[in-house]
Amino acid sequence: MNKQELLNKMSIKERELNNLEYEYNKQIEGEKEAVLKSKSSNMNKTLYLLGFEFESSSERTKEYLEFHRIFKKEFKELLKPYIKEILIDKPNHFDINGFFKLNDNRVYNFFISDLRWFKDLMTIRIAKDFKDYNGGSNHNIVIDKDFSISLLNYLERQKHFDKVGE
Repeated sequence: MNKQELLNKMSIKERELNNLEYEYNKQIEGEKEAVLKSKSSNMNKTLYLLGFEFESSSERTKEYLEFHRIFKKEFKELLKPYIKEILIDKPNHFDINGFFKLNDNRVYNFFISDLRWFKDLMTIRIAKDFKDYNGGSNHNIVIDKDFSISLLNYLERQKHFDKVGE
């Protein structure tokens, strides 16, 4: 086979690969649309979106902004029966920060670090108020299918240890 024949074959394979990639992306977008439109609970949409890579960029990406919006909605819904107040910061740079105040007046600061690299953990700690970013000791909660249960169990266990203003 000469060089021109090889180049032609490569060109055909490249088109085939591009077509497959297009079909794959179309299928993923359809699946994503169905998941995000579904009525689910237990942070399922958030968990689904964490399965994708976040493009590294110096600007906030469409994927990050979508994730932030979905996380904010689902996290508020998860905590709704247990809290008096919640504040989730506006989209920043691939991270999520916020505070919530439980019905027993304990305040917690939480954050998920850079989603491009560390998207499987939420760090949480007791805080004096919604401006206390230092707070108490860090505790990490794995963001997986058991996240909701793990978070609520942690908050219940800490009831006697975490005191407001300490």
